[in-house]
Amino acid sequence: MKMYRMTAAVCAALLAGSVFAAPSVSEAATDETDLILNPDFEEGKTVGWDIAGDRCVDIATKQGDMQGKGAMHFWKDKDFKFTASQVVEDVPDGTYTVTVMTQGGGGEKAMQLFAECNGQKKTADIKNTGWNKWQTWTVSGVEVKGGKLTIGVMVDGNAGNWGSFDNFTLTKE
Repeated sequence: MKMYRMTAAVCAALLAGSVFAAPSVSEAATDETDLILNPDFEEGKTVGWDIAGDRCVDIATKQGDMQGKGAMHFWKDKDFKFTASQVVEDVPDGTYTVTVMTQGGGGEKAMQLFAECNGQKKTADIKNTGWNKWQTWTVSGVEVKGGKLTIGVMVDGNAGNWGSFDNFTLTKE
């Protein structure tokens, strides 16, 4: 008889904890960076990225100019302007954060990280502060509907400006 009471008590305790009590669930951010083609430029090329504007972009492979094996690097001896962007597809609907790491000499007229979906564009101004002084820039609250998101950077530079972009990320908030 004691065995049955003990079994019943254990079963009741288990049921109370797992069936009747609502579990506390906090939704964690989901890393979706794998949807970005070549987010860290480790392929040694700008594969996946559409570079529009002045020709001033290459891949840096020198320590300090990159975080891993490569980074998107810019420099020109004349004033220049370019945009590097990528349409990221198969993005589940939701709210996202986009980041990029940068380093460079600074002094550009303007430089921005951007994320755009369905005509809504969010930006973050970028200010480089020196060689190998890496910083992370963030655009958050990006609403994705329809599975496509355009991310990228824009640089409006003066003659001699230089810098690197590396490690783009995409995270569902």
